[in-house]
Amino acid sequence: MQVFVAAELARRSLEEGLALSAPEAAALVADEMHRAARRGGSLDEVVDAGRRAVPRERLMDGVPAIVGDVKVEVLLGDGRRLAVVRPWGDRS
Repeated sequence: MQVFVAAELARRSLEEGLALSAPEAAALVADEMHRAARRGGSLDEVVDAGRRAVPRERLMDGVPAIVGDVKVEVLLGDGRRLAVVRPWGDRS
């Protein structure tokens, strides 16, 4: 539930044109991955949803260096999986 609340705050910040902090961005990535799994997506679709969740240009400076892997345990049609994504590429 805490991830959902943080993701909703992140969505509100984006709507207001604000850049996202590391906790907001990570929560939004995780929430979008969870939503993709709930819609019946494959593991690849879940990971892709995480990659697309927040464009790099919508982040505060330094966030890609702070947030590494985002990991979400999801229930897919073939069982539980650990979906792992590095949403903004390598740390830099």
